[in-house]
Amino acid sequence: MTRTYPLELPFRGERTYLHGTDLHQAIVAALGADLPAGPVSITFHSLLKQLPDLVCSTDSLRHLRDDPTFRGEVRFGSGDAVLNAALLESTRPATERKICNENEVAAAAVVDETAKSATLEADGPGNLIERIVFLNKHLHLKLLPHLSPKWLFARLELSAPLPAEAPQQLSLVLKQVLGNRFTRSDILFDGQRFGSISFSTPQ
Repeated sequence: MTRTYPLELPFRGERTYLHGTDLHQAIVAALGADLPAGPVSITFHSLLKQLPDLVCSTDSLRHLRDDPTFRGEVRFGSGDAVLNAALLESTRPATERKICNENEVAAAAVVDETAKSATLEADGPGNLIERIVFLNKHLHLKLLPHLSPKWLFARLELSAPLPAEAPQQLSLVLKQVLGNRFTRSDILFDGQRFGSISFSTPQ
């Protein structure tokens, strides 16, 4: 069975594309109680400049990769409880904007360039997905300024959906840089690995 959820979300700051943090929140909110437990994988293949539709199925949706409106794919859960999803760009325009709190998150971060890590304590600004993404971008700008002044949130791999309560300490550790264009950072909650996030440079 396939279900489609039209997602509604604003642009963030002065961006002309929909931000991964807001897409993550819109996806989780749309699924609500139908969100399976277990691993999470979200991959953004290209930027969304119009509002997306989230197409979900317990069956494979790989055929949608050939759709000209395909912009990303999502997988929640595993085994018999897996839920596959695709983000398809609609013709609905995003008409709202929200203030971006990226600078607030970055200002609260502590960066250890030797350890290639950045850390936020629980009382810092932003919700958890904002903290993860903006902390990782701040780390990239500190460690890799020679590669690009801009970085895009490309992929998120988690052992479970993000908890409602933020950990006491969030850390990002840069682990890999591929071809000077793709990166992977470990996400640590209170010192324990919870998953990874990947960034790419704009093409």
